[in-house]
Amino acid sequence: MNKKLLNLFLGLILIAGGAAALAQTKGYLPDLQPAFWAIIFAAISLTSLILYFLSGVQNWGMLFPVGIFGALALLVNQAVNHVDNPAMAAPLFVGLGLPFVVAYLLGRDKNWWAVIPAGIMAFLTFVLLSVGTFGGEMIGAAFLFILAGIFGFIYFTRRMLWAAIVAYCMFVLGLMPLMAMGPRPELAGIIMLFAIALPFLGIYLRAPDEKWWAIIPAGILGTAGLLTAIILLPGLPGPGYDNRLPNTIIYLGIAATFAFIWRRHNKRWAMLFTILAACMAMANLFLQNFQQYWPLLVVLAGFCLLYNALRAKTA
Repeated sequence: MNKKLLNLFLGLILIAGGAAALAQTKGYLPDLQPAFWAIIFAAISLTSLILYFLSGVQNWGMLFPVGIFGALALLVNQAVNHVDNPAMAAPLFVGLGLPFVVAYLLGRDKNWWAVIPAGIMAFLTFVLLSVGTFGGEMIGAAFLFILAGIFGFIYFTRRMLWAAIVAYCMFVLGLMPLMAMGPRPELAGIIMLFAIALPFLGIYLRAPDEKWWAIIPAGILGTAGLLTAIILLPGLPGPGYDNRLPNTIIYLGIAATFAFIWRRHNKRWAMLFTILAACMAMANLFLQNFQQYWPLLVVLAGFCLLYNALRAKTA
């Protein structure tokens, strides 16, 4: 069947339905029973399904009226039977997700993107079915885990690295609300920092000579995770001790990171950052009013860079 004829047929159905509804609201037609509209919606859904098969299964866009009007028929029927539950709207999202599932199955190489909206519709269906059963933390975690599954599926089927990164981030973020519900919510921040540092470490280990830069975020985030653990974990000093110690730990972590780059990869510029961070760590630890003087170290580092640049130009 010609696509133009299909659009013409569906357009006439929608115009007729809209005109009837408008005439009813204006009082030109008697009030129609909800059951009547349920039958109309079901008829449109069934007709669209028949037209879909007649036009060829590749025309998956024809399934949108099938799912939407079929869901509306179920929704009206449940309202007639006095069903008052958020789950009654779940078929609407199932109907919206159906065309995307079919699109993916018909052309996995071309329509791989259809997995994303299909997964989102699956999540919205889950939300409506689980309202009143699970708390907000569980629902939020489920959303992030579903996204992780979607992008993980894309990675394993399409080998797109960006999808793997998104899947990993969504999975880690999904753990956060679950951990916040537990007896040790402070672990959430610690694990998150180490978890974000881990991919950068993996990138570095896969190609250390080419991806040496990845050790910088890995080292700094790992140091931040260690510092968070020192502050939050029971039995450790806690947040009430001298605040010079956490600052010193950060500076030492930065110094160690750039020292590794300097010695392992022969990046001479990293020596300057190593010395600067180490000096700031020592000064912060042993000087009472270091916060008033640390800008001097930054200015000194700027002069060193300027001196090296001018010396190189002169030479």
